[in-house]
Amino acid sequence: MNWLQRVRTFDTDRLQAPTLGSVRILVGLMWLANLHWKVPPNFGEDTGGGLYKYVAAGADNAPFAPYRWLLRDVILPNYTAFGWFTLVSELVVALLLLAGFKSRLTALAGAALSLPIFLSVIYYPRADEWSWAYFLMIGAHLALAVTPSGSALAVDGVLARPAHRVRRSLTVLGGVTVALGALGWFVARSADFSGGSVRLLGSDAGFVRDDSVVRRWEMKFMWFNPLWALLTLVLGVVLVLAARKMLLAYVAAVGFATMALVAFFQQTYDYLRDDGQVQVVGTGSNVAVWGAIALAAALFARHGMRQAAPTDDA
Repeated sequence: MNWLQRVRTFDTDRLQAPTLGSVRILVGLMWLANLHWKVPPNFGEDTGGGLYKYVAAGADNAPFAPYRWLLRDVILPNYTAFGWFTLVSELVVALLLLAGFKSRLTALAGAALSLPIFLSVIYYPRADEWSWAYFLMIGAHLALAVTPSGSALAVDGVLARPAHRVRRSLTVLGGVTVALGALGWFVARSADFSGGSVRLLGSDAGFVRDDSVVRRWEMKFMWFNPLWALLTLVLGVVLVLAARKMLLAYVAAVGFATMALVAFFQQTYDYLRDDGQVQVVGTGSNVAVWGAIALAAALFARHGMRQAAPTDDA
């Protein structure tokens, strides 16, 4: 059989579920990478930057008069509440897409959130936004909403399978979490152990022009000091052990939920950039990831423990 015949006879159905699951995770990472610049408690209003500059630009330049009125007369006078709504909404969408829980409904919510973002950002006066990116953003969410993107690499898929198979999922989740903590330790090893200054797990690459850094490759996912990294790693080990002792999954879930809540109420980190500057960023990315792990661990534990629970026929 030559290579062309192999391609024709290849069973692409085997790739459908993991491909859709991977796309769902990528879309979740897109939301994750854009949480850091929604910085509470002012969300840019005090400096005229961040989220505020896009909302204000939309109030002046959005193409539809009713939308301009909404931004100008409703959103801007209540801007702090809107900032918190935006942060929490995007955080929840990122969390659920990464975890793969209620995937179709979450994808619909993501599509709904994408439309006002498009209308606000596309008419920013600097005109440096690519409009097709937002059409693709809406389209990706709609595609996820009508396909089984939660059937693989997702909590939805695990919960649809027999309870005894959850142990393997806990091992995989724990392994991924251990790797995340180890990477966090590597990037944060030069930061104070438990201080407010953190290092980026991601990419903030750019080039120098006129003695200033022009940033073009921004994949900002999470921020770590050594303490956060160590806790992530240790709780990841607990998740691996939970494959043998299911109750430990609840212990890990409580641990990650606590970390997520602490980061949420902390609100900001001092990001130590490679060019020596310190940039204040929001903690939403960390909240979303730790929250996703906590949610998955708790649901896996509940599902797995049903195997040992007495049945109605017993």
